[in-house]
Amino acid sequence: MSSIESGRLAGKVALITGGASGLGLATAKRMLRDGASVAIADVNEAVLHNALEELQVPQQRARAYKLDVRDAKNIEEVVAQVEKDFGKTDILVNSAGVSYQGSVLDNPIDAWERVIAINLTGTYLCTQAVARRMAERKSGRIVMLASISGQQVWSGRVAYSSSKGGVLALAKSCAIDLAPFGITVNSVSPGPIETPQTEKLHNKLIRDTIVNATPMARYGRPDEVADVIAFLASDDARFVTGHDLVVDGGLTSAAILYDLSKNPQPA
Repeated sequence: MSSIESGRLAGKVALITGGASGLGLATAKRMLRDGASVAIADVNEAVLHNALEELQVPQQRARAYKLDVRDAKNIEEVVAQVEKDFGKTDILVNSAGVSYQGSVLDNPIDAWERVIAINLTGTYLCTQAVARRMAERKSGRIVMLASISGQQVWSGRVAYSSSKGGVLALAKSCAIDLAPFGITVNSVSPGPIETPQTEKLHNKLIRDTIVNATPMARYGRPDEVADVIAFLASDDARFVTGHDLVVDGGLTSAAILYDLSKNPQPA
C-alpha cells in the first residue's frame, strides 16, 4: 500500500479557501501528503495558477478555483463545482483572510468592512454552503483560521482583532449547531507566522519584540500550523469540536511576564 493510500486523510476531499499562498497553501501540501485531494480556492487567479504548479500533483488530486469569499453566489457556484469535480467535500478549511493596521480613532469604514467581510462573513458563508452538504452526508470536518489577536488584542488592529474574535465565537456556535450531523468545527489561532502577510506588516521593531516575548524565541512556520489543521481535519480529532487550538510558541501563555534574557532558547 502506498503512503498516499495509507495516509490518515486518504480518500478525503478538502476545500481550502485562501489556498494559493501562506497557511492555505501549506495546508494543501500537508493534506496531499496525508492522502487527501485538495481544492484550493483563492481570489487571485495568477497566484492560484502558480500554487497549482507548485503542488505538482495530477488534476484528480488538486484543482484550483477562483473564489471571492465576500460573494455568496460565487461561493455556491464554487462549492457546487468542487462537489461535481471530486464527488464530495469532506473537509473545509477557512483560511482566506486579510489584515489592516488602524485604531478605532483612524480606521476607515471601508477598511473595517473589507476585513470583516473577508475574515468573518466570508468564513460564515463558506461554512454555511459546505455544511449544508456535509449535513446530508452526516459527516465532515471544518477548521477556521482565527488568531491569537482575537484573544489578546494588539494595538492598532481593531478590524483584524474584531474579525478574529468573531471567528472564535463563530466556530463554537457552528460546532454546537452541526454536532448532531456528525460534523466537527474547530478553530486554530496562530501566533506570528512567517507568511507573506507578516513579512509585509511586521517591521524589525515588531519582529524583535515578538521574538523576545516568545518562549520559543522565533516566528512559527506555515507547516507547523498546517500540521495542526490536518490533525483537526482527521479522524484522530473525531471527538474534538468547539475547540480553539493555539499555535504560538508560548507567546500568549507568557504574555508580558516573560523575560527571554533569563531563559534564552535556541532559534
